[in-house]
Amino acid sequence: MRLFAAIRFSPAVRASLLEAAAALQRQGAGRFTRPENFHLTLAFIGETEKLAEAKAALEAACTGGPVSLTVGGLGHFGDLWWTGIRENPRLAALALGVQQALRDQGFSVEKRPWKPHVTLVRQWRGPCPRLTVREVSMRAERVSLMKSERIHGKLTYTEIYSVRL
Repeated sequence: MRLFAAIRFSPAVRASLLEAAAALQRQGAGRFTRPENFHLTLAFIGETEKLAEAKAALEAACTGGPVSLTVGGLGHFGDLWWTGIRENPRLAALALGVQQALRDQGFSVEKRPWKPHVTLVRQWRGPCPRLTVREVSMRAERVSLMKSERIHGKLTYTEIYSVRL
């Protein structure tokens, strides 16, 4: 199964992301993230059957209490457009801790710098978007272990485990 560790969003953050995606859809085309798939990836695990080890890593890393985060702004990596997450040392420490705990359990987690973002659209076709993403804050109280799979041709993310912060 294909797994990743993530923070799922509050209804207010999800609403802001939906507004941004709708504004982008009026300006161009591409493969837009389905609203139920919006999340903040802390660590990508990839294909594995080591579910117990992934759960143990989250249990070990998620001990510092809830973390606040603020979503807003717009950026891109090539033709992938995203909204960012305001710099937050506690959130960065959580992500790095999750990544290290996964490595400690034998997972091969990428070592490139963590760039917190929420993908809005892939394969963007259109002019440079003119958009302001409304900033919204939330308190993350848990980290989710998510499974990624195609169901009836649609990319679907399902929470299979979570750990309270």
